[in-house]
Amino acid sequence: MNRILLVDLGEREHKTREELRGRQLKFESILANKNLEGLSPAQQREYAAIKKTLASDLTADPFYRVVAETVTQRPWDQLADANEFVHEYGLLGSQRSPANLLKPLQEGERELAGIAGLLQLDNHVDPTRDRGALVRDVSTAQGEYRANRALFDAAFAQLSDQYKVSLQSQIDAGLIDADILGSEWPGDNPIERRDAVSTDRPFRPNGKDMVCALSARNVAALVRRMAANGVTANDPWLASRIQNGYDMQSGVIEGAPISSTEISLPEFDDATDQVAVRENLLGAQAVAFAAHCEDMNMFQVVEKCVDLFRTGLLPISRGKAGDYLYSYLKKSSERMTQNERLDLYRQVLGRNEGDPSGPGNPEFKELWLRFIAAVSNFGRQLSVDRMLRTNVPVSVSQEQVRKAGRDLAANLSVHSFGIVRFAAAELQQTILEFRDVLSDPELRGCVGARDMWQFIDQINSNYLGGLRNTHQHRTQARASAVVIRWLANHSDRLSGRYGEVISVNALTSPQLSGSDQPMVDPNDWDLVQACEQWLAVGGVQEASIEQYSQSVESPVIPSRPMSNGNGLPPEARAILEQAGMSLPAM
Repeated sequence: MNRILLVDLGEREHKTREELRGRQLKFESILANKNLEGLSPAQQREYAAIKKTLASDLTADPFYRVVAETVTQRPWDQLADANEFVHEYGLLGSQRSPANLLKPLQEGERELAGIAGLLQLDNHVDPTRDRGALVRDVSTAQGEYRANRALFDAAFAQLSDQYKVSLQSQIDAGLIDADILGSEWPGDNPIERRDAVSTDRPFRPNGKDMVCALSARNVAALVRRMAANGVTANDPWLASRIQNGYDMQSGVIEGAPISSTEISLPEFDDATDQVAVRENLLGAQAVAFAAHCEDMNMFQVVEKCVDLFRTGLLPISRGKAGDYLYSYLKKSSERMTQNERLDLYRQVLGRNEGDPSGPGNPEFKELWLRFIAAVSNFGRQLSVDRMLRTNVPVSVSQEQVRKAGRDLAANLSVHSFGIVRFAAAELQQTILEFRDVLSDPELRGCVGARDMWQFIDQINSNYLGGLRNTHQHRTQARASAVVIRWLANHSDRLSGRYGEVISVNALTSPQLSGSDQPMVDPNDWDLVQACEQWLAVGGVQEASIEQYSQSVESPVIPSRPMSNGNGLPPEARAILEQAGMSLPAM
């Protein structure tokens, strides 16, 4: 029997390790640059943690760790020390034992894989969100697994010895991390074995090994569909249903004489991944919030305070505000500059600021207005009074909202690859620090301000060329954050064909209201209110709302950034241009 490789778990592990390697390279470049003072204490701790994680074969994927902890009710450190329910690059414990002991997945391993598959299917894969919500999701998935345990057991039993591929082919396809080569129970340091894999232990995986590639996510989708269709473990055609269903789910369709083939078209929605990368949308959320803070001059206000503090014109004594302003002055070289922030807003939000030759997002503004207008109009339809007061009453369906949300989420996702997620984390921390220092009583007392908004108004008026509409910008900052977070949390609704995109019950039941943390876990009521607030303070006319809420053809949006030819070598560009094929300038 060949090893059973859970490719979806292995792919998540590979992605996690690649992200950690990117962070490690960033820290090492800082250490190698003699013009910088080095890493801060927090960065040093993170750097040490990353090096420790990458120097071990133990699972690095935080999603899988949380699932294993929740299902087993044991801390991850205990599981890792005992090497229980730990997978290395997609190989669970039973698949890493000596060759003569190779067996199918054990019962506990099947349960953990099935639960992880169900969670991936429902897009509940973010371990950083509210722990209580994730535990509830895991418990729900565990209940679904146990209710259909016999179907899961039958599916794993039938599929675990099929779909044989070489391990190297999965590495070359970018599905599995290359450090799987040479790994074995109980795991060691992959960095030390990369150059020369020991040959005295032939069981260690090598590139020529054949493995049975199995996706826990596809198994979960198969079982869920069979259960929904009333299929039980006693079905006389169960084996055939499992085989055909999984082949259709994974895209593996066995050949047969063409004349005997029945017409059975594939369900594209079942084979399609989520419309957007959730991590990218979370980065876009922070960038949008920061852009509105930039509009009210929050960054410039703090920098002006630092300048006044440096020249002795800010009468504050020793305390929290003074400590922060001094630290801000000393670490100014480590922060993003205004031009870098403007370039980021241009890349993600399509703003006109920043370097015109840099990447932009010209479609964002229209897609944004179309989604929030569609949501706003959909909410208005549920109120007779507001519908009667609408100038041009137009029906907006759930599908129009779904389509507008899908277009916007896909657009934000594809323009938030690369540095955006990392820059967003820095911007978030900076804004939290700004909130604390601008709310400091001693600092506010210097200009007689009651709160941070009056303080910002005073500095803008006296030093930065005039007042800014802080009420509008802070309202739109919050509303934008709620809308984008809703898109990130509910992308499964946007990618499906069935069910409500926005719950009518959530909008019409007076006993229901918004969540306690709308910028972290917004519900449908929060979404509608945020769209209404954004349109109201933005002064968008009623006729424009009606116009934007109507559907138009979706723009062409790739699932990942596409090269426009700028990456070609000069020689290749010259040959293409000589052939009459013009390319954009670099």
